[in-house]
Amino acid sequence: MLKNSSKITRLKSSLSSSLEYNKQFYLFFKHTIQNCRQCELVALMDFIRLFKHHKFLILFCGFIYSFVWFNNKIFEQSSKFDKTVTSYHANISIKNIYFIFEYLSKLQVNLLLIDPFLLDYLFIRQLPFRKFQKHLITFGITYDSIHIINVLLSEKKFSVTISRSFNNSSIDHIFIAYNQQLIHLAILHEKKSYFLIRPTTVQLPININLSYGDTARVIELTEKEFAKDQLPFYCPNNVLHFLWLYKRSEFLECNRTLANKMENQFHIYQNRSQINLVILPMRNINYILNKLEKNYWLAGGTLLGWYRHCGFIPYTQDVDFGLFAEEYDENIRKYFLGNPIVYLWGALGLVNDSLEFRLFTGHYTFDLFWAYRENDHRWCGYQLCSCDLFGYRFSIPCSPVDYLNNEYGYDLWKNPLENNYKWINIKYQSTWNDISWMYAIRLYTSEGKLRQDKYAINWITKHFNYSLKRIPSYLNVLPNEPITLPPVFIGEI
Repeated sequence: MLKNSSKITRLKSSLSSSLEYNKQFYLFFKHTIQNCRQCELVALMDFIRLFKHHKFLILFCGFIYSFVWFNNKIFEQSSKFDKTVTSYHANISIKNIYFIFEYLSKLQVNLLLIDPFLLDYLFIRQLPFRKFQKHLITFGITYDSIHIINVLLSEKKFSVTISRSFNNSSIDHIFIAYNQQLIHLAILHEKKSYFLIRPTTVQLPININLSYGDTARVIELTEKEFAKDQLPFYCPNNVLHFLWLYKRSEFLECNRTLANKMENQFHIYQNRSQINLVILPMRNINYILNKLEKNYWLAGGTLLGWYRHCGFIPYTQDVDFGLFAEEYDENIRKYFLGNPIVYLWGALGLVNDSLEFRLFTGHYTFDLFWAYRENDHRWCGYQLCSCDLFGYRFSIPCSPVDYLNNEYGYDLWKNPLENNYKWINIKYQSTWNDISWMYAIRLYTSEGKLRQDKYAINWITKHFNYSLKRIPSYLNVLPNEPITLPPVFIGEI
């Protein structure tokens, strides 16, 4: 009994303790809830006071948030819609293009892709043709393909526009429209060394920009090698080079009025023997510089001869080419060393100062001059275009009159120069010391070997008072290491 009584006493004590703990917990919980309610009430009152004082700012922020959220939703939906529409229009555009291609293929017309935008799209950016979207695409066709015109004009599915030359003597462009897709066929008029594409005489919508037909342009015959590679048209084999040449493809005419004046008033005529000696080496120089993708232009008296005489100046003794100094590299020297048509006779000047290559055929001299940049300008800062010289394409400044005015004086070049003419555009750049002269002149044999004979040494040493026993270098560049001059020369060279 005592044991049971003790257990009951302990149980009552435990229950009493538990009830006391629960009571304390309840009071704590009740107090916490009351505090929370008071906090919520305080927070609510604070918000009401804040809203009263800044209600316009709060409403504005809420409006901005809603506006941004709403626009994001609209943009997401619009993007999805635009992608769908773009894909739809791309499919429609390609279907229209292929429909025209299929029709032209039945007429056995070879389409040559010359459109620079599409060439860049396909071969530089390497994007698929099926996704291409452009209202107008330009292709070239040879002149013997214009027999398709009568067939096209009789086809009611197409709207065909013909562009004829200004004297109405030839057809230059054909525009084929179908379902708002425009295919432009530029007629390639073949010359000796290039195709000529004449400017269009058709008035086109203002939003259409032509890559060919905007002005007279040329494509070199060396670029006529087109290949067909899983596409319904032919493309240039070397697209990068084709696009490089396009930048200087604008074609300029010489001044026929001045040329007639040279013959009729001054009795200056073209010299056929001079032409035979000069034109082949010039073509070789043009070919090499274009192959190396070096910008060049006919310069000096050669440019004057083209513009004023529509040929050469008969009494000149050399041909001048200009190049940009920043494009120089040793490949130019390598191509002309021992060249069987026109070889490098001498490299005069330093690579970074007044460099000139003198080429020779055994009968005629051809000079390559490099134009250097000085601060923010340089001699001949012109864009380059193309011209015809005896049936062959050469590069010239796009502003030949400005160039000649700077070279010879304003309009002074329009009449033959006097024997005692003095150059007006000479500026002394610097004075070379003896060490510079040692490296500034290098002569070569017709086989491309550095000349180290007495003639070459005398050519160098005549400019200063030191004798040389051997030629120290042939790259026209001053060495980095210190140079010890040879002993003083005594006697006559």
